This record gives sequence, structure tokens and C-alpha cells, in this order.
Amino acid sequence: MSKIEKCGIDQYIELCDIVKKRLEQHNQIFSVNKQHILKILFDSKAHLCTDDISLVLKSLPLSTINRILTTFEFLGIVECIIIDEVKRYELIYFKQPHYHLYCQECNQISEFTSLEIHNLFLENLEKINFKATSFNVIINGICSKCQNDQ
Repeated sequence: MSKIEKCGIDQYIELCDIVKKRLEQHNQIFSVNKQHILKILFDSKAHLCTDDISLVLKSLPLSTINRILTTFEFLGIVECIIIDEVKRYELIYFKQPHYHLYCQECNQISEFTSLEIHNLFLENLEKINFKATSFNVIINGICSKCQNDQ
């Protein structure tokens, strides 16, 4: 097993421990369905919607997937962004503050990370006495690949 694979396994075990504790604090169990959804989110680099998860977990009803994702969002395990009226989820535990770049041509979502911009946001919010609990920034535009295709 490579060092990278070991690091990924260690992160996943750490994440499972955190999720289990947060669920227990709200009198919920870390069910097999929750474990499956968490693993799909952990393994994915994409921002997944319930239909994406349903394609992997064919036997799990969409209502169950939605309920689990809502629970994960409430517990601060995932964040949701809405693009084209579709909720998309991503794990946030291991992520730096980041911004979403949405290409209006190919519909791809990528991420842009900048602690400088994040700190600037927080400083300006502090100046107007506004305490942010979370925020998502989605920048709409056209990615470099689609610009080159035009």
C-alpha cells in the first residue's frame, strides 16, 4: 500500500469517527446507508446530486438519500450548492475555504481556493459587524476549455 493510499484510508477512518460521534450526539446511528453515502462522497471529486448517488446505490430510494444528505448538511459534514435548481453536495471536512466556478457551457463545476480572498471576505464582514456562519460563492462563467472550443 502506497503512502498516498494509507493517507486516504486514515482520512476516511478519521471522517467516519467524526460522523459517528456527531450522529450519536443527535441520537442517530451511523447506519450502513449513511456509511455508503459517506464513502461515495469521500471517493468523489465531483459535487454530487441525489441522482448521482442513486446511480451507485440503485436499491436506495431517493427519499432516503435526500434525508441522509440533509442530516449530513445539518451536522456540518457536507455543504450544498444549488446550480440550475439542483442541489449538489460535497464533503467539507478536509477542505480549505474555496469558491465554485461553474461553466455555463459544459456545466462543469471546479474549485478555486484562496485564503487571501477568504480572509478579505471575513475582514470586510467584520467591519460591518456581520458574523458569517458559512458561505458559498458560485462564480458563473465559461471555462478555459470551452473558451478555446469557440
